[in-house]
Amino acid sequence: MRGLSAAFTTDFLIAFAVVAVILIMFGLIMNLYSELSTLKKRYRKMMMGAEDMSIERMLAEHTAEVHDALNENKKFHSKLNNLDELVRNSLARVAVIHFDAFEQTGQNLSWCVAILDRNNNGVVFSSICGQEAERNYAKPIEGGRTTANYKLTKEEEQALRQAMNR
Repeated sequence: MRGLSAAFTTDFLIAFAVVAVILIMFGLIMNLYSELSTLKKRYRKMMMGAEDMSIERMLAEHTAEVHDALNENKKFHSKLNNLDELVRNSLARVAVIHFDAFEQTGQNLSWCVAILDRNNNGVVFSSICGQEAERNYAKPIEGGRTTANYKLTKEEEQALRQAMNR
């Protein structure tokens, strides 16, 4: 019997060990299931954003908002280019020179004004004042120069240079 009881004891111990391993494995599986369930709950909670909206939907809406903002930015950039062109063509450079056209007046009553845009296009206005008469002139300026039909006086040239340097 000793052989039988030893075999029985060995078989019993092996069976007991197998049952113990199965119970331990079952416990580990239950523990993993519990952790997985907790992770699923946390994942669902995380995936729901503000106002019960999923992160995917929030991301899609934010992507649409970014596209809208980019389109608005393109419109503003176009408007900015238009404004830049407008400013470039606006009369922004001005110079005024007072001078005495005739020595006997002595009061610097004569004057000339150069008004130019950023491309040095514009006009020079002059007023020559004497004791008995006053003459006014307007001369077109293109690219910082008068046309061939007009000549500038030294005062007009001085006003033009000053306006171009501003």
